[in-house]
Amino acid sequence: MTSIFISYRRADSMAYTGRIYDRLVTAFGARHVFKDVEDIPPGEDFRSVLDKALTVADVVIIVIGPQWVLITDDEGKRRLNDPNDFVRIEVESALKRTDVLVVPVLVNNASMPSAESLPPSLKDLAFRNSVVVRNDPDFNPDINHLITAIEKRLKAAGNRRTPIIVGALVALAFIIALLVFVVLPGANAPQPTVTATAQVAVVSTTLAPTVEATKESTSTTEPTIAPTATLVPTVEATAEVTEAVTEAVVAGADTTPTVAFPTGRPLQLIYNDSSFYVFNPGLTLIFASLKFEALDSSGQPMSISFAGSRWSSVNPNLTSQGCGALEPVQFLQFLHPSTCRVFNSKRSDLQASEYFWRAASGVSGFRVLWNDVEVARCPVPASTNNICDVRIPPA
Repeated sequence: MTSIFISYRRADSMAYTGRIYDRLVTAFGARHVFKDVEDIPPGEDFRSVLDKALTVADVVIIVIGPQWVLITDDEGKRRLNDPNDFVRIEVESALKRTDVLVVPVLVNNASMPSAESLPPSLKDLAFRNSVVVRNDPDFNPDINHLITAIEKRLKAAGNRRTPIIVGALVALAFIIALLVFVVLPGANAPQPTVTATAQVAVVSTTLAPTVEATKESTSTTEPTIAPTATLVPTVEATAEVTEAVTEAVVAGADTTPTVAFPTGRPLQLIYNDSSFYVFNPGLTLIFASLKFEALDSSGQPMSISFAGSRWSSVNPNLTSQGCGALEPVQFLQFLHPSTCRVFNSKRSDLQASEYFWRAASGVSGFRVLWNDVEVARCPVPASTNNICDVRIPPA
């Protein structure tokens, strides 16, 4: 997935950087271009935000104007000599990575800094091949040359990912074969006859325990896990179990999500096996209040989870008609729902322990928490476009 990081100094190259940013957005999309100063939310630790953005970048563009090396702080000290200077942090982080293309872009007649003029941790920058971007009438051909270089890099990166994709497909084929030839035949084997005073339909779902009836006693379902809402109604199996009750059990065996606050504020979760989006049709909400946890076959929370504070590190607010997106860099096909008019925040640097919504061994669904209170439960992907409607507590 394309990810371009632009590093620059306002006092040195703000006007040029703005034009470069606009052209890159046109070529690759706004969601894939990060401009350091403007894309850091107020109050956030810029070191953490920059580190996360640089971790997933495919290309790092360092815009260098004529004063880039010489700019000083309020005390007259050169900024590049300050280990906490954000431009220095960006360049150091980019140079440490061997899988990222670092492109010095020289603007406003600037020349490439010499190794002797740079701190030791930045000296490698002097040996990176630069691109010159001049003002009109040369701007368009210069920026097109830069875009072409980026496209070549991204194409090469895509080719390197091909063996990984093939390996994943082989693993998927093995799992399907295991299900078809081992698991399903065992599941279809004859089961012991269940006898009770009245015939009771035994129903199981992915998020509820199985009901069993025996000769010696009547049978009840186990209590549901969620304290605020249940996925299926509790059923008591007695000699007087009626056909209406049995039908209710069967109806409850679908994957209709639990909704704990039916009169609350709506959210819509849209997801498939490779990407996840939370869409807000109402008033602005705070990302940090959300949390998602995978559930095991008994409905208990697992260690696989994602906290909304991860979205907040990019943007604290989920605005009206906005979306938070999870598009792991490991996958190549994403939903990009049309309902998401604005992407307030996107994370692509997910760990395997954060894939709460994906169908995996032991995962039967996931629950949604708002300020640590469970508000809903949703099924794991069963199709290419799952939608789970959620309501959070009223404001």
